[in-house]
Amino acid sequence: MKSFKERLKTISIEKLKEFLEKNKSPCYESELLKIAFQDNDILRGDNLSLYQNHFVLFYTLYKLQDEYYKQNKYLYVHFMRTCLLDYPEKGLCRYYNEDSGRFCCEKTSFDSLYCDFHLEKFGDKEIDTLSIKYFYYDIQNYNRLDKDTVELFINGTWEILSKYNDIKESFKIMELPECYDIELIKKQFKILAKKYHPDMGEQSHKKFNEINRSYRFLLKVVSFMNNKGS
Repeated sequence: MKSFKERLKTISIEKLKEFLEKNKSPCYESELLKIAFQDNDILRGDNLSLYQNHFVLFYTLYKLQDEYYKQNKYLYVHFMRTCLLDYPEKGLCRYYNEDSGRFCCEKTSFDSLYCDFHLEKFGDKEIDTLSIKYFYYDIQNYNRLDKDTVELFINGTWEILSKYNDIKESFKIMELPECYDIELIKKQFKILAKKYHPDMGEQSHKKFNEINRSYRFLLKVVSFMNNKGS
């Protein structure tokens, strides 16, 4: 089995950059894997090799994200819709809406990168994004899984992919941005449970049931995502 350094040497960074810079629409990880490794059989290996290729690809993408930032470009990294975008011109909000695939572009205050509305929201999003990014920057995570545990990772990842719309809807119901902080989710549940206590009437009862279903579902999903990186 190749080490991280050995596998990193096989990745075609120039081919990857060429594709990202020419491509005008979001792309799947499977497409990037074929381009980065120039191997038609890259997706046919065992689960451990697939995970390690995935890890090296995302490590490289986040390194490129830092490089493109210096060129005033934003590389959005996601296993379903990675894409390279030009940041808005100075004075326009550069908050990126993952659902619409667009920047906010509202006018900003002096020397601010974000409009007043998104300036408050950006803090939590930035922390969550950094947490994911530095999972891949930590090379020890490359070897953290073995043949016995990687299948759970692969299967769990595909399960989350297949239920991605349900996950986004659950966060919406919980009135939360997408995050992987169980304590934050629990805290929000307590707030909403008080607001929509089932004893307050039929409408509150229905809303509470909806919130409770979303809460239980997110706990399961987020627990998996956190264990995946531990």
